[in-house]
Amino acid sequence: MEEMEAQVRLTSSSQGIQSLETAFSILNCFKEAKAPMSVSELSKRMGMPKNKLHKYLVSFTRVGALIQNKKDSTYALGATLIELGLVALQQFDVVKIAKPYIREFGKQLNHSVALAIWSDDGPMIAEYERSDKPIQVEIQAGYRLPLLMTALGKCFAAFLPPAQVQPLLQQEIRKYGLDNHMVDEELKKIRGARVSFRNTPFAGIPGSMSVASPIFDYTGNMVAALCLIGFAGEIDFSQSSAEVIRLIEKADQITNLLT
Repeated sequence: MEEMEAQVRLTSSSQGIQSLETAFSILNCFKEAKAPMSVSELSKRMGMPKNKLHKYLVSFTRVGALIQNKKDSTYALGATLIELGLVALQQFDVVKIAKPYIREFGKQLNHSVALAIWSDDGPMIAEYERSDKPIQVEIQAGYRLPLLMTALGKCFAAFLPPAQVQPLLQQEIRKYGLDNHMVDEELKKIRGARVSFRNTPFAGIPGSMSVASPIFDYTGNMVAALCLIGFAGEIDFSQSSAEVIRLIEKADQITNLLT
């Protein structure tokens, strides 16, 4: 955990990518204009030469971030940005909506509770409610989790579209020497039960045991996972236990709020 925090501090204080920051400045210029713009108008607003702007516009158009009107040679924000915005909005909504329920759930059970969402690098802790117990599981928002070595990660591996998780899934299978067939069988069980478990300690992962259940949005897509985290002997991790059943019910309750 300390190593990951150090990496975060290093990343935040290191030099960024100037061209990427410039690219976002161009997109912000379109946002503020609230209307299509020609290269000449954009050049004036940005204070940037047209030939330099042209390279950005070509790339933006290729990836769908901008669209070009061939008739008057103006550019406008494209569908790709709308799609990204909708995904970001969904993730923001689930975190905002789930937060009070996570706090209430954690206090009811006096267990540490986490909410994770999907990021480009895999599952990421978005909210965390610690218990009042003397020995604490400490996790910070932004902490990224392995896909196949955590209950939260297994939830995403089971319920997200295969194309979305396959690269990371295969990478971890190779890294940890896992068996493809056994992984597939476990993910099938998780889909059937709507709950995933980690019942053994794993280096660098807080807590020795955890159980997670998926949360879905109005489209039926998984957008988050709710998790109980603790140590051996603290939580009954059997699938029929009252705590596991309440976890699934709480995840379903948040799902209902999103649908």
